[in-house]
Amino acid sequence: MTILPMFLDDQHLRVGGVDFHCHYQWNNDDEVEPEGFLPVAKSRDQVERYLRLQKSMPAEVIVEIGIYRGGSTALLHALFQPRRLVAIELASEPAAALSAYIHRHGLDEVIRPHYGINQADRDGVAAIMAAELAGRPVDLVIDDASHLLHETRAAFETLFPRLRPGGLYVIEDWNADHLVADHFDTILADSSTPDHDALAHTLGLAATMQPVPDPRLVRLPLELVLARARKGDVIREVTVMENWVVIQRGEQPIDPREFRLSDLVKDHFANLRAIG
Repeated sequence: MTILPMFLDDQHLRVGGVDFHCHYQWNNDDEVEPEGFLPVAKSRDQVERYLRLQKSMPAEVIVEIGIYRGGSTALLHALFQPRRLVAIELASEPAAALSAYIHRHGLDEVIRPHYGINQADRDGVAAIMAAELAGRPVDLVIDDASHLLHETRAAFETLFPRLRPGGLYVIEDWNADHLVADHFDTILADSSTPDHDALAHTLGLAATMQPVPDPRLVRLPLELVLARARKGDVIREVTVMENWVVIQRGEQPIDPREFRLSDLVKDHFANLRAIG
């Protein structure tokens, strides 16, 4: 079936008669979508990247990490029409919008959401893959979950070996920490900002009170590039772009029980040492 997605305006995407509200802002927990729209917490630019991906490759088996409010999972189904879409979410409460989409379209055997699963739980994620796919290779993995280095790396090491040769693994928002830091720098540099001193004090206090992961997720794309430098038969290609890192699987067989990115990375010239 041919799917012709169309943006009716910057936030309204229609795919095969299904309406999606595509909007991202830093704090959108209280955002209310228009009635009848599925919520996708991504900007139009981000969603259009999915539209281009859908045109360039078929994907009969998709794994998504990070369901959030459910609209992105429904969008992946509407665009790619996969035979199986397995979605994993840390929150234990099912996403109401996704549950309604599955029920309305009779997709209980196609879209398989799993809640209360940490992406860093290698055994838990592997068990889900075994139960849902029974060894069938994956065409596409989308990770839009924690955006934390160790959790994201663990999920990659669990799922990348399960991709078919030529399959794609997408990590979203790899540069989110940098964008936030740039935003704060801009605020702090502009002394004309109303209540500048109070805001600067609040940001400084928050930085000292809230522990942050170190190193940040930005390290992972650097590791992947170094791995590609040595092992093109395992990682065929690494493409770094705004918000996305796309890793293409090579032809080399990989044992999912033993695969560790650190085994591929040889930091001969200490490129990673400065960032932890």
